[in-house]
Amino acid sequence: MTSPLLLKVFNTIAYIFFLSSSVYNVVGPDGKYDYGSHPTYLTPAPFAFAIWGLIHFLFLGFVIWQWFGDSDDVVTKGYGGYFIIAALLTSVWHDYWESGHLVLSLIVLLFASASITVIYHNLRSLPPKSTAEHIFVHAPISLYHGWLIFIGWLNIFAVFTSVADPAHPDLLHRILVFLVMLQLTGTAVAYTEFRNKEIGDVPGALTIAWALFGVSAQQQSKFIEVSALVMGIVVCMYAFRPMAKSRGSIGERQPLLGEPEEQV
Repeated sequence: MTSPLLLKVFNTIAYIFFLSSSVYNVVGPDGKYDYGSHPTYLTPAPFAFAIWGLIHFLFLGFVIWQWFGDSDDVVTKGYGGYFIIAALLTSVWHDYWESGHLVLSLIVLLFASASITVIYHNLRSLPPKSTAEHIFVHAPISLYHGWLIFIGWLNIFAVFTSVADPAHPDLLHRILVFLVMLQLTGTAVAYTEFRNKEIGDVPGALTIAWALFGVSAQQQSKFIEVSALVMGIVVCMYAFRPMAKSRGSIGERQPLLGEPEEQV
């Protein structure tokens, strides 16, 4: 087993590199972080990419949290070395994307997504013990996982499709975009149904909804705009369904608890 201390050190270094790379991509001489250099019918509005700021902030919380308290199990059995791999590969992916090496960027992104998926599933056996773990251990992985799934589809569209008329895509492109957005909606439903039966995975599902709202705001095609908006709303409603059901069941049980007293 890898030393927890060693993993913590490398997690910190990987995060610093990940954050520095992202900041440079924004404020550097060719700074651009809206991925608009390769337009597709799935490209979201620039505001959607602000989610990277939230992801970086939450991972900063994780990097700090890991140095305090009982974090060894999460660091070794949950994150392992996969966060290090994902952070480095995501930085490489962005460089390939901006330089126009779209096939290479897609390959790198698939490996980064696979690494985050491993962490995502590892954490299912390590439920959070505190609010801090909810926010800084589980939430950033959920956001990262959901966002990389969306970015993966965006990269695929950049490789295999082109935009001829932004306002009037042909039938094939409309079908492809609709099917991908439907798959994203299904992924958000899976977050809700399979991550945690009681509370679902709200951060993961809302990340997908955020991406869909970004697509709706950016695309000129009415079909894509409305479809993305509707699917985003459906995802938001479904994301909070487990918590609503949980509160409802508590409300139903409360009168039952009072029955014995009423019978006395």
